[in-house]
Amino acid sequence: PQEDSLGPPAAKKAKVTKRKSTKWDPDYVTQNTKSPLVDVDLRSLLLQPAAWDCLTGEDKKEILALFPDETHILHAGTPDARPNFESLRNDNSFRHDAEEYTSNLAKGMHDPTWLKDAWTAHHRRAAGDFDTFYIRKVEIEWGASIPD
Repeated sequence: PQEDSLGPPAAKKAKVTKRKSTKWDPDYVTQNTKSPLVDVDLRSLLLQPAAWDCLTGEDKKEILALFPDETHILHAGTPDARPNFESLRNDNSFRHDAEEYTSNLAKGMHDPTWLKDAWTAHHRRAAGDFDTFYIRKVEIEWGASIPD
């Protein structure tokens, strides 16, 4: 009998399916403590004209509607309306808010569960659920009584 010159049959290769990366999933980017935004200068990123130009018309309208006034909007009320990047570059509130956002993101303060718990606590405080606790705390720590 003639020997098979091909050798043993080759093992089948397992199909490798690439998993879709969640790194740039909008929920992951805006809510997860390991978001790529945590380690970037968000202010500089947002001040790049390309960050504005890549948005859809609807996205642009939505973002401009969030501005408190038209101080930092060029051509307000027109189809060419856009953020005034130069005035935002020199705005300390914008600088602070961009840093605060990334800091809070890194601390998990944009996680949906954390936000739900925070809003629950906020409403409970507003309803007075913790008033007795804080009145006692002031009386003990300061030795003063709170008038009714």
